[in-house]
Amino acid sequence: RKQKGLTQEELANALGVTCQAISRWEAGGGYPDIELIPAIANYFNVSIDELFGYSKDREEKLKRILDNADKAINEQGDMAECVEMLRTASEEFPSEPQILIKLGYALNLHGWKKYGARSYTTTDSDYAHEDTEYNAGNIYWQEEVKVFEKVLPMNIPPEERDAITMMLVIAYAKMGQNDKAKALAFKQNSII
Repeated sequence: RKQKGLTQEELANALGVTCQAISRWEAGGGYPDIELIPAIANYFNVSIDELFGYSKDREEKLKRILDNADKAINEQGDMAECVEMLRTASEEFPSEPQILIKLGYALNLHGWKKYGARSYTTTDSDYAHEDTEYNAGNIYWQEEVKVFEKVLPMNIPPEERDAITMMLVIAYAKMGQNDKAKALAFKQNSII
């Protein structure tokens, strides 16, 4: 409104609302009714996405977040900042699978760094057994499982689905959720 040099009264008249309504919206004391959104966007000759601040900026922000996440994941250093950045991004972009995928990877790495995994052997076996009770207490792996379970039904490339499925099967097994691990594994292509 200010960029166009309009008064609150002029905008209110154009939209069929009161000046007080415009003042309240601008002060953050409320929002326009949903039915008014297209009229406001049309009045200012912008898309609804632009009205809400989503346009090229959204794509640039998303790319910047994903690039930063890739860098942190590839470096495999302290993942705390990366995890927090991706948690925040997942709230802003809740249906963006790439954010969730990166968050799952970061949580997996962070869980390894913070707690690691435990296994043990027994005198009657040469095999190592997972210490599922200890591993199941890894809060980062618990969150990783939830994130990957949310991602799997989304529209993602097959190679990413395979990688996530493998990570999820391993996480289930490490945490003693063998039935879930088997069920997910048996849903896959037999070669995989």
